[in-house]
Amino acid sequence: METAKEERARAKRDQIRAGARRVFLERGFMRASTNDIAAEAGVSKQTLYAYYASKEDLLVDVLRQIVMEGPRAPLQGLEDLEVGSEEELREVLVERLKGIAGIMMSAEYLALIRIVIAEVPQLPGLGDLFRSTIPEKGIKLFSELLERTNAQGVTAVPDSEVAARMLVGSIATYALLDGLLNPGNPRPLPDERIHAIVNTYMKTIT
Repeated sequence: METAKEERARAKRDQIRAGARRVFLERGFMRASTNDIAAEAGVSKQTLYAYYASKEDLLVDVLRQIVMEGPRAPLQGLEDLEVGSEEELREVLVERLKGIAGIMMSAEYLALIRIVIAEVPQLPGLGDLFRSTIPEKGIKLFSELLERTNAQGVTAVPDSEVAARMLVGSIATYALLDGLLNPGNPRPLPDERIHAIVNTYMKTIT
């Protein structure tokens, strides 16, 4: 349970991220100054830097919050999830992939990812930070889930990291082709495609 101090700190961090998200979406990364972000968030620059050492840290944390935190975050709680049967695993994967696809195909998330991609040539550290914080974290969580299902005899995966990349990559191709390369008109991934992906995937791991 959070202490009152921790709750205040979390609320302040949420306040900063919300302001930063609006500024990044409106102005991009390079034109978004810390003065702009602090003003939009309603905090001082001193407070901003008390929570985030750089704009890079802040942008990546905005993206991390979307994917990792909150009741609708598709990776929330995955590290503690126990699955006891193939059907249960199938249901878990469908639910989680629906959440991932919903986020990755949202106009706001795609706009933020385009910002990251545009800035990486000038700021390679931003790419490293994003990769380690979000996609690699997601792959690790799915890999660990598959290791647990292997141990329980639900799956027979020889390389859980490769299998996790296959799973995440199946959604990433839709995000790339129908999202990032389709500006202004991202096409949501239909539920039947999610089920088809999971059904095909289950045949390779069980």
